Amino acid sequence: MKALRKVWLLALLLSTVISLAVAVVDDAGRIVNIPMPPRRVVSAAPSATRYLQALGLEDRIVGVTAWDNYKKAENIGNMVPLNIEKIYSLKPDLVLMFGGFQFPEVEKLEKANLTAYVLNANTLTDIIKAVGQLGAVFNVKEKADKITNELRQKMTEVGQKTSKIPLEKRPTVFFTITVPDEKVKELWTAGTGSYMNELIVISGGRNIAAPYSGNNGWLSVSWEWLVQQDPDIIIIGAYGDVKSVEQAVKNHSIMKNLKAVKNNKILVVDGDEVSQAAPHIFKYLDIFYNFFYGGK
Repeated sequence: MKALRKVWLLALLLSTVISLAVAVVDDAGRIVNIPMPPRRVVSAAPSATRYLQALGLEDRIVGVTAWDNYKKAENIGNMVPLNIEKIYSLKPDLVLMFGGFQFPEVEKLEKANLTAYVLNANTLTDIIKAVGQLGAVFNVKEKADKITNELRQKMTEVGQKTSKIPLEKRPTVFFTITVPDEKVKELWTAGTGSYMNELIVISGGRNIAAPYSGNNGWLSVSWEWLVQQDPDIIIIGAYGDVKSVEQAVKNHSIMKNLKAVKNNKILVVDGDEVSQAAPHIFKYLDIFYNFFYGGK
């Protein structure tokens, strides 16, 4: 009977392990086999950390890059090139990373027998999808479902309010992640294909860069083009003190003559937050809407 009981327990354990195993397709189109929900994770991109935090998985993070705001894990250095030896020493079950410029690092991780999962969300829908996938990877489906429902609801809620606003009554908006410095020759902005364009449009604005696109929807534009467009509102993703950035805009030889600056319609937001496509970005639907329409 004891032998039979051991066989039964072993079979039960094996079936449990198999049920927890998942095979998922990441944002690079790779099939990633996850035998067990990862307990030790290296986040090789700040945006990846944001997903883990949203899912309440901070206690599983054992490594982050030097660019990450999360400091309770080991520093693995730069995002590119990745310090493979350092990552390997942390014995992670999974390495979460960004696509794009980080993708060539995947092969290096695989050669070191490390499992990598690539996140490369470009749109709000991509972000929602990524939350669901990570919910399956980490076996926290209930939490992931709750978050995805909240994110969809927020898009619907704001979208329904702004859908009633005629196009001609919507403010023209320009977003840039570039610090307003006299030496800067071009400005980085977000066009079609970017989550930032979606945030602006759903919030009731008319993104002046919407007719254009670039890598993941991001592109550079000239000062001459900005002057010609002369937007009603300017949003700046800044890496510094809000007041000093606002003052720099008002003192800028070109920007001070723009309609948005003259009317004090400048919104300075956290550059780290708005440059990372993760669940937290949805809060800007309310922030933008309230700025565009004064909380109406």
